[in-house]
Amino acid sequence: MVDKFILHHINKEKMKKINEEFLHFLWKYQHLTGVTFYTIGDFKLRVIDPGIPNQNSGPDFFNAKIEIDNTLWAGNVELHINSSDWIKHGHSNDKVYDTVILHVVYFNDSEITRKSGEPIPTAILRFPSLLWETYSNLQKSKSWIPCQQYLNTLEPIHIAQWTSSLMVQKLEEKNKVFLKNMTELHSYWDAILCRSIIRSFGLPVNTTPFEMLSLLVPYTELLRNKADTFALESILFGQAGMLDYTIPRDKYTEGLLAEFDRHKRGLGNTRVPNHIWKFMRMRPSSFPTLRIAQLAVFFQNHFPLMEKLESFPSQDELTNFFRIKAGDYWNTHYQFGKVSKNKVKYLGENFLRVLIINSIAPFSFFYGKINKNEKFCNYGLRLLEDLPPENNVILKNWGKFGIQCSNAFESQALLYLYKTYCLQKRCLDCQFGNNMIIDGRIPE
Repeated sequence: MVDKFILHHINKEKMKKINEEFLHFLWKYQHLTGVTFYTIGDFKLRVIDPGIPNQNSGPDFFNAKIEIDNTLWAGNVELHINSSDWIKHGHSNDKVYDTVILHVVYFNDSEITRKSGEPIPTAILRFPSLLWETYSNLQKSKSWIPCQQYLNTLEPIHIAQWTSSLMVQKLEEKNKVFLKNMTELHSYWDAILCRSIIRSFGLPVNTTPFEMLSLLVPYTELLRNKADTFALESILFGQAGMLDYTIPRDKYTEGLLAEFDRHKRGLGNTRVPNHIWKFMRMRPSSFPTLRIAQLAVFFQNHFPLMEKLESFPSQDELTNFFRIKAGDYWNTHYQFGKVSKNKVKYLGENFLRVLIINSIAPFSFFYGKINKNEKFCNYGLRLLEDLPPENNVILKNWGKFGIQCSNAFESQALLYLYKTYCLQKRCLDCQFGNNMIIDGRIPE
């Protein structure tokens, strides 16, 4: 049967560009004005519950509830642009799709049946062209973010609700990493936290090599040498791949090489490739050589750290507690062998805030969730709410277009929104984008 409604709202050329993601959006928000269904076979259809979006393989929506000719059905729903996509995607031979109670399509170009020959109930989805035009223009936008001109019209309550949801998403993503480390480190909480902190010492430019370093330095080896700063430095610099034949030689580096020879046998043969450490276009205070020297002192002074966190120190107390300085060699160096003006190299306040935001707060939230300790969960969230927002170009742009943030909880949510949604133009998954499409505001 040829779909007689093919030109109902959108001409044929525009119809070719419609994607399944947009149909998913319409099915999910089918209460929108003008969204209608035409059934094949003239059965009566009433959607009670569109179901739950499926993020994995299988039908698009689980546990939907619909009425077909006054009979209640519960099951799964599959959406396609063309009904023939059911065959192209191999659903006819996949038992998983036997649970589909409704096939929703934009263009009905083929009759779809179950293996028994029984037709699968099919509904044709139609919608006002303005919905598609708004979404299409968002996708084609070359602005900083697609909906930037719309942001200053958002209600504060909607901004607060979405940023809270985004922060939960970000914490859940962090939880996956912590969970993996928990398995690898056999729930050794200080070791899990140490791994996270080492990674954070590389933010934002040297995150990858510091993350690699965190996997190559056993926590137990660091703990065994905790009383000896020089031993900690040699282990960290050695595993970072910085103690090779290219290192400038002076009394300090000669000593590091000799000290690392005493430890490297028990550390395996894998090192961080030296060439991936970045120094270009960085402030000397952020050079990875200096950061590693500071990391050695940080570990010596503060690990094991769990006992301290169990007292729930404030962000000010943590910042003061974590404020350490690198060893004496680094008073006159930022890199090996290059003498600089004498200056004591403390961890700065901004860096320590970044450390709390990216390690201490999410770790506390994760620890609380795993151990069903609400105090720890709330402590992680409170740290984010008490810390001031970061100051960078992305957040300045959010402010420029009408969305300000008052603390790190909000700024982290906006950074996550920009990187995870805006850059990928996931407007259909974003509450701001949803509101714009629903309101029919075509971006300029």
